[in-house]
Amino acid sequence: MSSLRLPPLVVATLSILFATCRAPAPLAAPDAATPSLVAPAQPPRPRFEVGWDPATGRGDVRQFLASGDIARTCFHCGYAGYTGGLLVGNLNSSGLGFYPREPIRGFRSINVLCATDESLWDLDERAEYSYGWSENYGTGDDGRRLEYVRGRILEGGPDSVVLQSENAGGCFRVSKVATARADAVWWIVATRITNRCERPARFHFFTGDDPWLGRYQSSDGDVGWTPEGLLEHEAELVPFTEGGIYDLGNRALGQSPEAFSNQASFFQVDPGSPPPDRAFLANRFAHTLSEIDPHHVLTNRSMIALNLGWTDRTLAPGASLTVALAMGLAVTGEPGTVPRSPPISDEDWSVWRRYLPEGPVAERLEFAAEEVTLDLEPDRVRVEGVYHLRNAGSASSTTLVRYPVFVASGQLAPRSVEIDGRETPVRLIAGRPTAELTISVAPHALTRFRVRYEQQLAAHRAGYLVTTAREWPSPIARAIFTIRRPVRLGPVKVSFPIAHSRREGDRSVDVVVMRDFSPDRELLVEW
Repeated sequence: MSSLRLPPLVVATLSILFATCRAPAPLAAPDAATPSLVAPAQPPRPRFEVGWDPATGRGDVRQFLASGDIARTCFHCGYAGYTGGLLVGNLNSSGLGFYPREPIRGFRSINVLCATDESLWDLDERAEYSYGWSENYGTGDDGRRLEYVRGRILEGGPDSVVLQSENAGGCFRVSKVATARADAVWWIVATRITNRCERPARFHFFTGDDPWLGRYQSSDGDVGWTPEGLLEHEAELVPFTEGGIYDLGNRALGQSPEAFSNQASFFQVDPGSPPPDRAFLANRFAHTLSEIDPHHVLTNRSMIALNLGWTDRTLAPGASLTVALAMGLAVTGEPGTVPRSPPISDEDWSVWRRYLPEGPVAERLEFAAEEVTLDLEPDRVRVEGVYHLRNAGSASSTTLVRYPVFVASGQLAPRSVEIDGRETPVRLIAGRPTAELTISVAPHALTRFRVRYEQQLAAHRAGYLVTTAREWPSPIARAIFTIRRPVRLGPVKVSFPIAHSRREGDRSVDVVVMRDFSPDRELLVEW
């Protein structure tokens, strides 16, 4: 959607945990001689029990699902050295544990998350700030402390939970909002880092987990996953938008799936958040490419960690960086198929925004992100894009948005484009073939739409409009362009740097990742 234009118009023990979940008593059998007037038994309604204490920033949240399954999330439980705050963590037990009503492949409990290892590295002080424990830098409790300041229960169930916390240390004030739904085993955690000093703050921000997926205290059988496939070796993940750890068994170690739970975790970056510029899967919390070996098989002799980094950040006094991640239990199919993130709606992503508003300067509709695929053939290009708009203001916004299409000699205009499954005509506006749509976004909310179209090519070049993104009031937080083409087309020249290339069968795939995108040229692919 860089091609979009905005017109001027405009902790309890496990036995106690299970004791709280009772099966409903069976209904009496109806009299066979008379028709039954008894309604069918309804499954229990999913609900939360909140044990998190805003006075200390510690405690658990228990989730009772309609299926009879139970999930328990601990925020800084057990360990006396924790500061308190909305970081998953527990002492000698799961940070996020899933307890199925019936065992899964013999497993009565699934460890989904262990503890969030999150650190800020102050580049001027050359010091780590953490929440009493983080192995992201150092050995655990050796960082300077981001002490707990305050917390609130904003929504306490039974259908949804919203929690808020604040920690501070050095130049950093860290505000978090954690949201969850009673019918889904995941959390969205938004983190806002604000510079409270009178000088610029320069830092790296890393957050990660080494979850011991499946059986607690064992990474045996754990591999990584992203939408592109399974990862049996250490890897840099570029770009990272979603992925996690999968308890499958590592074929590179000669393991087979039978002994493992076939369950997986997921982490997904909020569509309106800046993506991490570093993401690694390794037998350590890796921070740079030099700290991983793509030939090294992920082993169970040490941790297997997923680590995400927003690096070399500078905040002026009072300025902030905000990042949001969803995390929890992924969806799995037959053993060996790639897990996937559960469906998370725009409304789900919008909840935290209502409690971490961006203030009066953000009273506007913003173009937050785009993910576009150009699928090339010698004589045509198919374009599919998902575009995210963010309303950071306190009032609803309804806007006519124009979507112009790139044309040139050798690249013909489409007669129509498909927007959210509906055919939309294209007409000339300011000399460009353009589709129009009306977008409404609630206050402090995120929304998306999807566009598909195809263009005929008569030259060895395809283009996609991006410079019209500069007509929006701020740069795009993230723009990801995936270029797929038959291998037989040979090498291509792309007008923006390629971040990652891979082979998928008989097709080559190149990925361009742009952050804070305010382009000065169009996306062009030549071969």
